Amino acid sequence: MDDKKEINQDMVSYYRDRAEEYDRRAYDPSARPDIQADIQETTRILQEVFAGKSVLEIAAGTGFWTEKIAQTARSITATDINQTVLDVARTKQYPEGRVIFRAADLYALCDMPASDALFGGFIFSHILKQDINVFLDTINKYVVRGGTVVLMDNNRKINQNLDRTDDRGNNYRMRTLEDGSKHEIVKNYPTEDELNDLLSIRSTRIDFKNLQYYWILIYQTPDAEASAGK
Repeated sequence: MDDKKEINQDMVSYYRDRAEEYDRRAYDPSARPDIQADIQETTRILQEVFAGKSVLEIAAGTGFWTEKIAQTARSITATDINQTVLDVARTKQYPEGRVIFRAADLYALCDMPASDALFGGFIFSHILKQDINVFLDTINKYVVRGGTVVLMDNNRKINQNLDRTDDRGNNYRMRTLEDGSKHEIVKNYPTEDELNDLLSIRSTRIDFKNLQYYWILIYQTPDAEASAGK
């Protein structure tokens, strides 16, 4: 596509280098007891929404959510730009024959058949604001008409400081890995109203769920009849 976007390379290297420590620092109960209730509720929601569906997962990372979705989905194609994180994802336990992995840029999956549903966990906050429209239009193309899209990401913590804001309104945070390396990461925090505005012409139904640490956005892509009426 002419307006194709690419993922920020510093962010790519950050998640590549963080692969081995990611689950331990982000989800393990000993490190993050505070988010366990959100993990349980999110798992319930995702397993219900994706039950029986073919799912395309973008930015699958280490497969933490892939493993949970696979318990009820018919099939999952889990994609990520980083082969390193997918190597970690492959070590998890999945129902036999239900999950396949593919290393690919999320903007370069046009050769794949449309899926019943798409899941993008913790990717929206890393998209530059000037690229959001292209991002949403792109992921909608990967789903059948009337299909389901689920996006989820972090809520901004009260009094959480940002390290930099650019002239387009994008926010950045510095992250330090266990090896001491530092990476500047795009970290935008959209409001529910902003998400509703972005999806007003791209969906037929929108369901926004706000948990303590996560937000979850579920919407349906326009079906053929709805698209023809616009």
